[in-house]
Amino acid sequence: MLIRKDLPAVLDPETGFSMAAEAEHLIDDLARPFLELADKIEAARETADPVEWGAILDANVYIWRFVANYIPGQLDKQVCAELGETLKRIGDYMHMACRKLREARDEDLINHVIELNCNMCAQFLDLRRTMLGIEDA
Repeated sequence: MLIRKDLPAVLDPETGFSMAAEAEHLIDDLARPFLELADKIEAARETADPVEWGAILDANVYIWRFVANYIPGQLDKQVCAELGETLKRIGDYMHMACRKLREARDEDLINHVIELNCNMCAQFLDLRRTMLGIEDA
């Protein structure tokens, strides 16, 4: 993925801060909800009451819809259309999956939702690593 900002970020030796600190924090802020929701879904898969379960699933759909609408506008135009369509399809899938999970808890579907959330978190962290030009983020 190519972010519109100059890559990789250059460190300012006088301040010791990365010029991409804001972008780095933004990426962290985008990655975190996917991991947190995966954790919440895992923790609530058997014990949550229907209201709590529904709230977690709604939050999951919301974050996927947000990312599907936000990220394409932040990317280089060459990758924007394809990635935007992929994110939209995953968002649609999440909406459908979470609706099914409200009706009945399906272990395979829950595992798939958790896996997709973890994968998206990893994708954002990989983007962070790419932006900063570092080996390990």
